[in-house]
Amino acid sequence: MTPARRSRSARVKPASFGNWILAETRSPIPPRRYIQGMLLRIALPCLILSAILPAPGAMPAFAFRPISPPGIQFYRETLLPADIDHDGDMDFYSGGGRGNPTWWFENAGDHWIRRIVSDSNVADVGAALLDVDGDGWVDKVSASFWYRNPGFPKPGTESHSLADPAKEKPFAACRYGDIDYVHDIYTADMDGDGHPDILTIDYDGIRWFKVERDSVCRPWVEHKINGRTLDPQQHGGIAAGDLDGDGDMDVARLDRWFENRDGIGTVWLEHKNIDFGAYWSEGWGLSGRALIRDVDGDGTQDLIETECDIPNGRVAWFANIGGKGLAWQRHIIKDSTDGQDFHSLAWADFDGDGDSDLFSSGGPNSAGTPRAWIWENLDGKGGAWSEHIVNIGKREHEATAVDMDGDGDIDILVKTWGDGEQYYLENELVPNNGTGVSIRRTRERNSSGAEKGSRHSDGRRSGSGWKKRFHLGGKESNADGRRTSSVR
Repeated sequence: MTPARRSRSARVKPASFGNWILAETRSPIPPRRYIQGMLLRIALPCLILSAILPAPGAMPAFAFRPISPPGIQFYRETLLPADIDHDGDMDFYSGGGRGNPTWWFENAGDHWIRRIVSDSNVADVGAALLDVDGDGWVDKVSASFWYRNPGFPKPGTESHSLADPAKEKPFAACRYGDIDYVHDIYTADMDGDGHPDILTIDYDGIRWFKVERDSVCRPWVEHKINGRTLDPQQHGGIAAGDLDGDGDMDVARLDRWFENRDGIGTVWLEHKNIDFGAYWSEGWGLSGRALIRDVDGDGTQDLIETECDIPNGRVAWFANIGGKGLAWQRHIIKDSTDGQDFHSLAWADFDGDGDSDLFSSGGPNSAGTPRAWIWENLDGKGGAWSEHIVNIGKREHEATAVDMDGDGDIDILVKTWGDGEQYYLENELVPNNGTGVSIRRTRERNSSGAEKGSRHSDGRRSGSGWKKRFHLGGKESNADGRRTSSVR
């Protein structure tokens, strides 16, 4: 008997290889050919990426990405990057200071929108990020005030009035102290209670304030670390960290550090044993930028410092010999020959090799042509550095390291002194189609601000001559995406 023919719609048993089903098809793919095809699919993208990405440890190029053009506003304050509106991308606070308004800049994907925080701000330079009242929305602290993020601060979001959805939601200004025109403000847990406090420096000394974690506008308790000094007078440059290894928070300025004797920030012992800091007779006193980090990887906290507000500053780090803060070995990274006012300092892994590198740049008082540098940490222990210029000709002030475009590498957010230009230097370690446009991670939230779910989309624009729009109260101006001569 002739066997019945199988219909065209009938299916064959899936071909298998071990426990893997290779195909459910009329003609099973031979396992060997299938595996070869899969290996090619895996290998080809890897080969393409290896051609695009820098070699591991190589310093990537940095591209100039404009945010706000020069000539609109003098932005005096430190830039504070954060997701201010909880939409999944990086915004930032920026302010004019000395009686001028303070704003936050909304990252709208392919453009930036400036929104008001306060019509008047008495800050000098210093500002800090802190969720003061613990509501999950990051607030701003500058001078004697903290500015309460109202939650859903941009127009059109769910907590705005239905009668006027376009109206910007105000930030309440609460006075907590009497330190108008303070130069530097940082956050650190000064009393060891697990919550950040406010640390400041100005002409009148170094002090910290115990933050009251609620939304009530009231004074915070002030603790003085040192008073006004004339040996020399201090202006700016402090850092907080455990310099003597006893588990509490100490404080350093350029030429000395203060030991937290009782562990709760009420008794302090001065150690004037750091050989750094240059005093300029035409300036404002001893000033610089400072960080406390473990540079050499020995488990103890070292110091990184720059000299600023002078025409010919230096950059150095200090090894904490013995780990108790009693002896310091100075390592000069950049000397004074280039005539730079090093008014920025950042410690981050810019080249993706697993150790941190150092960034600083020339500010408004630079005697030479201002430049921005990254010093690549070649041995991961601060023993050898390779110098890379990433920008030229901009008098950068209070720049900070942060992933601005959400692509996973570290960019540099910058403002210039005097002319009001703001931009970021996009790290091209991870390619972003050459656009510099944020890869937005949008999040649905309920009325309390909690995430309901997430979805991913990007706002990338095609072409190399893209323009980024900047909105000021509904007005729009253009800034091109040019690259400076110092970036590739």
